[in-house]
Order: sequence, then C-alpha cells, then structure tokens
Amino acid sequence: MNTIYIDMDGVVADFNRAAREYLNKRYADQARAEQQGRWPEHEWGKIRELPHFYRDLPKTHFADRIIELARGFRDKKGWQLYMLTAIPKNNDMPHCFHDKIDWMQEYYPDIRVHFGPYSHDKQHHCRPGDILVDDRESNTNEWRAAGGIAVRVLASEPERALAELEALLLKQ
Repeated sequence: MNTIYIDMDGVVADFNRAAREYLNKRYADQARAEQQGRWPEHEWGKIRELPHFYRDLPKTHFADRIIELARGFRDKKGWQLYMLTAIPKNNDMPHCFHDKIDWMQEYYPDIRVHFGPYSHDKQHHCRPGDILVDDRESNTNEWRAAGGIAVRVLASEPERALAELEALLLKQ
C-alpha cells in the first residue's frame, strides 16, 4: 500500500506569513525566507520566544485544496495519508510536537501526524512510489532519490503543485 505525505509548514500551515506578521517584516523578507528555506538566525530567535507559535499558524490559502486532493488518494485509491512534518533543527521549541498535533486536530482531525523528526530525515519514510508534497527543495530532491514521487509547493505559484497532484491522482 502506498502512502501520500503532506508537509505542514509552508504547505498547509502558513509559517512564513505568521513569521512576517509577527516580526513586522515586508513581503520581500518573507519571499527571501521562503527561497532560503528559513528565516535568519536573529529573527528565528524572536520566533522561538513564542511558546505556541506552531499551534497558532494560519492555514495557507491553498491548504484545503491540497488536503482535498490528498484525501482523494486515501478515499478513492486506498492509500495511507499522513502529515509528515519536522521539529526545528535545534529542537529549541519544546511545545512544537504538541502544537502541531493540536493544529491538525483543529483543521484536519482525520489525518495523523508523523514527525521526521527533522526535515532532513523525511526521505527515511519513503518507499518506492510514495508521494511527498513539500515546499522545501532539499526534501523533494531527497525523496525522489529514495524512489518516491515528490511535488514541490511554492507559495508564489501553488497552482502548479495542485495541478501536478491532481494529475498524479488521476494517473495512479
């Protein structure tokens, strides 16, 4: 049985928008953080001060459409469906695990959460033919190298990822 994994931060949970608003930054700063895959260390330090930052993230404007397509794999094809998320690289936000689970219970209670535990560990969950939907290029590259199918979501052009995911659903 194949599995489709959906990343949380940047795919269904809008981490970068919340960070931009909290840090009072411009859209250009958010775009730079999205391109680099993280906020600068001094700004991350400010985000880290919020104990429940992950629990309070807004959804991305395309989150429900991604989840609807992912549920199609589960409900129409019999695949397993999980969120595959990560904890911060230094495990420096102790509430992160619980907050991400609470976030999922609020928005998508029918989907269980798996942790990498770190972002660079995601490919270890891959079996040939499994799908990962993620915003981080390194994760999608490592997933493909492990024999899986990866769909990269760019916040600036989510329609491309949605179309790719829909084509995979029709093909699989």
